[in-house]
Amino acid sequence: MQKVSNSRIDDFLKAICAGRKVFAHERDGNQYHMVKSGAWIPGTHTLAPYRAVEPLKSLVFKPRESLGSLSGNGAVPAADDSIVLGVKNCDLSALKIHDYVFLKCDPPDPFYAEARGKTILVSCDCTDARDVCFCPAVYQQPYPTEGFDINLSEVSSGYVVEAGSDAGEKVLKNAAGLLEPADGAVIEDRNKRRQLMMQKVSEQSGLAGMPCKADFQKAIRKSEESGLWGSFAENCVECGACNLCCCTCHCFLLADGVGSDKSVSRTKLWDACLYRNFARVAGGANPRKHRAERLYNRFDKKFNFFPGVLGSYACDGCGRCIEACAGKIDIRKVLRKAVDEL
Repeated sequence: MQKVSNSRIDDFLKAICAGRKVFAHERDGNQYHMVKSGAWIPGTHTLAPYRAVEPLKSLVFKPRESLGSLSGNGAVPAADDSIVLGVKNCDLSALKIHDYVFLKCDPPDPFYAEARGKTILVSCDCTDARDVCFCPAVYQQPYPTEGFDINLSEVSSGYVVEAGSDAGEKVLKNAAGLLEPADGAVIEDRNKRRQLMMQKVSEQSGLAGMPCKADFQKAIRKSEESGLWGSFAENCVECGACNLCCCTCHCFLLADGVGSDKSVSRTKLWDACLYRNFARVAGGANPRKHRAERLYNRFDKKFNFFPGVLGSYACDGCGRCIEACAGKIDIRKVLRKAVDEL
């Protein structure tokens, strides 16, 4: 592992961003937004202490994406070479779900594959947490261990720099003169900070009533006929905000219409399982016509289906859905209720 000093961190970030479209964080009160830029801008951009409002998925699985003309005329623009700075583990680990859906299933999605291949992910350890964060309860942690191209861990003298891929190693060559070896004391400092952050988020999850590392798969599977879904669904306004802000949700629909060039084209759009017509078929039948059924489906997919196929939850404890829900439905309380009933 290597280290970059505090005095050189801005020069380091400028160097690794060279030649790529940059996505970095900007502060807005006590929140951070992921913004597009042509370069790293000291004083404006920050590595952020916790995740951004926007989920990382929006850069590789776009909310609205043109798939081209149905006539076959006209090429879809190629994805740009990009670099994302300050990615947190909740967003990073969520890409495991998207990779499974869009790359490992047949057929793979060429648009997603191109965007993933052209995007360098520079992750960072969390140094603080939102009050809605609960990653330890779903077997995650506030620092990355895999899935990144480069990871930066803040220490007292600067940042520990770790390459996680061949692409990351290649990018680091642009800043080789700014790096120095990370000795044992620096690594010990990093590990201690990680432990303290893990303890903080674990304690706050417990104070919020979140059962730590409970068997949510069993609890959700057994609760299908429970009245808890109808109870929580009474407050749902079917806005889909919980789906759209979620770092792991990946449902989409295809819409055909007339494009800007007047040709018939196809567009891929984010979909949401809480929408009333989410499961409606062409004949008009809807196997999930009740909100309670759709709410259960959301939890069943995250906490029962994906543990069965990938061995992990499709929830990384980012807490975005808690902040976004107009009906004030708290995922932690839903899981707590399911566990208590079990």
